[in-house]
Amino acid sequence: MSGTPEAAVLLDSDSTMKKLGPFRSPLPWIGLAVSVGTLFLAFRGLHWAEVGEALADANYGLLALALVILLAALYLRALRWAVLFHPRRGMRIGNLLGTMNVGYAINNILPLRVGELARAYVIGEVENVSTAHALSTIVVERTLDTITVVAFLMVTLPFIDAPGWARGPALLLGLGFLGLAVLLATLSAARERAMRLVGWVVRFLPERSRRRTEEAADAAIEGFAVLRQPALMAQAAAWSVASWLVSAILMFVVLRALDLDLPFTAALFVMAAVSLGMVVPSSPGYIGVFHAIAIESLVNVFDVDRNGAASFALVQHAIIYLMPMVIAAVFLWRQRRTWQQVRLWARGEAPADEVTGAGPR
Repeated sequence: MSGTPEAAVLLDSDSTMKKLGPFRSPLPWIGLAVSVGTLFLAFRGLHWAEVGEALADANYGLLALALVILLAALYLRALRWAVLFHPRRGMRIGNLLGTMNVGYAINNILPLRVGELARAYVIGEVENVSTAHALSTIVVERTLDTITVVAFLMVTLPFIDAPGWARGPALLLGLGFLGLAVLLATLSAARERAMRLVGWVVRFLPERSRRRTEEAADAAIEGFAVLRQPALMAQAAAWSVASWLVSAILMFVVLRALDLDLPFTAALFVMAAVSLGMVVPSSPGYIGVFHAIAIESLVNVFDVDRNGAASFALVQHAIIYLMPMVIAAVFLWRQRRTWQQVRLWARGEAPADEVTGAGPR
């Protein structure tokens, strides 16, 4: 795959990773400042001895179950990702699961969500698919995620005493992403017109760069074709609902493990709140933002003691932070050649088969 034009776009001498190199943009610093500020807000006034006591008294059997539940949620997302690669069939679920977690793990370490780019590159290496097509499936995936989470939030709100501000912004965000889905489907349907527009935009680029960009754009537009397939979108939506429902079950189990006797609607609301809150800039891993939203949701909506809410936020974040790191490490250990390619890509260097002209595997 790394010999394809789409990969070459990512592996230019002025590579994406060099342009995004961790702290050359002001955005990572803004995210870091937001994380520091939200950490202060989240942990203000805590009695750390009580937080430690809550962690020590946790039901570790239930926390072990939570790890299994998270693995199930990730597996369901891998099944959904396979559907989004239409018309490509036969994608190996193990490769999809491992690659997806590589992206999550890199997002936990590096700013600007460059894990999404790495994820598209790695799936190309292990499944020989277009990088641009993979990126377009990730856009569709994120759109589905947002619409699904907003739907869960709308269903939950009538059953809880939620603040008035929770409904409007969430509904607008959901409608915005629904509009994005319609736009991408329209773009795919008018593929020839879209490509003519791309050609007009890049007409001043050097011949080689223009050709690469046009081929990458064509592959990306192809990836949006799934949005015009009702049966496939219904299947992808079903996997999306299932994965997020399992994620809510995960939060419910963690709440119970920390002796927080709350209804399942609390887990649904907190899941939706922290998921939608991820649009806020933050440091890698959503440190601070996740904790603040989870704590404030439990304290203000469900009257949970602040120390108990903090113990939940710390444990829940640790679970969803560390599990992808472990899965990614195991996957890359098994795919050692791919890991070497990723390291070259991250430094902006062409992989060996690109240098030798070996082309796709």
